[in-house]
Amino acid sequence: MNGRIRRRATRVALATTTVIGLGSVLALAAAPASGAATSRPTCSPTTVAAAQQQLEASLQARVVELAKLSGNVGAASNLTASDRATLTATLSSTTTGINALVAKAPDDTTCLAVWTDARSMVQTYRVFAVVAPQTDLDIAADTADAVEATLVAQEPNIQAAITAAGKAGISTTAAQASFADLQTQVTDAQGLTGGIPATVLAQTPASYPGSTPVFVSARDGLQTAAGQLRQANADLVAIVADLR
Repeated sequence: MNGRIRRRATRVALATTTVIGLGSVLALAAAPASGAATSRPTCSPTTVAAAQQQLEASLQARVVELAKLSGNVGAASNLTASDRATLTATLSSTTTGINALVAKAPDDTTCLAVWTDARSMVQTYRVFAVVAPQTDLDIAADTADAVEATLVAQEPNIQAAITAAGKAGISTTAAQASFADLQTQVTDAQGLTGGIPATVLAQTPASYPGSTPVFVSARDGLQTAAGQLRQANADLVAIVADLR
């Protein structure tokens, strides 16, 4: 019995490591939009060429970001099918729109044309302010949900192993306490992460700046849940040690 619970514990412990270190990712995802200031690049008849170059550089930064986000979605094994479809559609349409501006920007020869395209780049698409945090937070939330589901699925097996150890004469007081804490931590984490995917995916460029506090709240909830899942993992390690 101990051998089986150790093997189960190893699988679950490995699963929970997918949420360790999410804090830095989530903090980055909820950061303010770095491209917002380019909505009105400095421009005059004598500096229009420089303003155009600034616009082109800002557009290229968004092309790079969107490619990175698309790669992250493709590599995210824990995304639900519906969330993957939603993110893929958003990234595809946003990329198409930004690419259209990339094609148009070299022909902008007046300040009005540069400003118009710069405003469209920021206000229509909000790559850094909405699409990036939306993508990163949804991936993180679906990952956390998957880890929680793995832990919940293991709970009957863990309890069975503790019960069997007690019948075999092994003291299980500490293991039972750790198991109770594990269940509490997982339940609390589920309460924090369960609604995040739907909430963040509901945000659109038109939601800004109201979307920012939504993303910050989701980030904070995920960071708290990550801590709870780390504690649940520590509880599991303690259980395995107590049953040896």
